[in-house]
Amino acid sequence: MGNLKKTLNSGMYGVMHNANFILAIGQELLSFSKVSNISRALDYDSFVEGGLNGRVRSFVKPKQQQETLTLEKGVGISRSLDMDAYEKLGLRPGGRIKQAVTLIVVGEDDFEDRYYSFDEGVVVKWEVGNLDALGCEVLIERFEIAHSGLEEVAMTEANYS
Repeated sequence: MGNLKKTLNSGMYGVMHNANFILAIGQELLSFSKVSNISRALDYDSFVEGGLNGRVRSFVKPKQQQETLTLEKGVGISRSLDMDAYEKLGLRPGGRIKQAVTLIVVGEDDFEDRYYSFDEGVVVKWEVGNLDALGCEVLIERFEIAHSGLEEVAMTEANYS
């Protein structure tokens, strides 16, 4: 069992854990407990051409819907300080984020292994988790950001120096 774990965590086939990440809006580093909807999709049309009935051709078309990124974190006691900082960054309902947003995934060796980024976005949804007097759960705050298109930024040796 020990050799299997060592094999999975080493070499070019190593497994990357998803627990260590940082979100940056411009130069401001933020801490969130969960980021979801990290994806990119293309809209396309399919056509069947006359004479080639056994084949379907697909063509990429302009986007019809914006993609969203969902950020979640526990609400802290110092809520008024958080709100002032969020307000400046555009993290409020209807807020426009005018700076680049970068999601940095940190590997086990504390190097930034992956970057995902978009140029601008709009907060289209804000919500607070359910309130339950019988439970003892952390109060969760969610921001949903419609963005200009998420791109994975390629890592090179120059990024590490």
